[in-house]
Amino acid sequence: MRLQLEWTRQISLRSAVRQNLIYSVDQDKLPSAAGVYVLGRCYGGGFEALYVGKANDIRGRLRGQFKNLPLMMHVKKAKNGKRVVLTGCFQPKPGQKLAKCLPIVERALIRYFLSEGHDLVNKQGTRLRRHEIASSGKHPNALFPN
Repeated sequence: MRLQLEWTRQISLRSAVRQNLIYSVDQDKLPSAAGVYVLGRCYGGGFEALYVGKANDIRGRLRGQFKNLPLMMHVKKAKNGKRVVLTGCFQPKPGQKLAKCLPIVERALIRYFLSEGHDLVNKQGTRLRRHEIASSGKHPNALFPN
């Protein structure tokens, strides 16, 4: 199945101490559409994902996420860099159901970022397990890298 996302420009998180929050964004810049969002940090020329989520209404979901203290503390305590949110609006093709497709997209992004070594947390604010496998001995290098 081929699933399509339309990514919008990254939006910078800003300090929200006056609202008794850690971060917030300009809500008008967030789409009121179904899709996925990635909280992360930009540094140098790179990007590190810190959290991936899905939502039927990205704007409404992120409004609630900024009140999620464990998640916002993880974002705050991450290594240096500019804190941002990326949003991807789901573009369904005929026959694609939102309720089935969004979890697939979210899971694929989480797996991708974990495979790249990003410091991701799950929705409860705990670190997701990441396993590394090292191999040695006589084996074809093309099939099993060191």
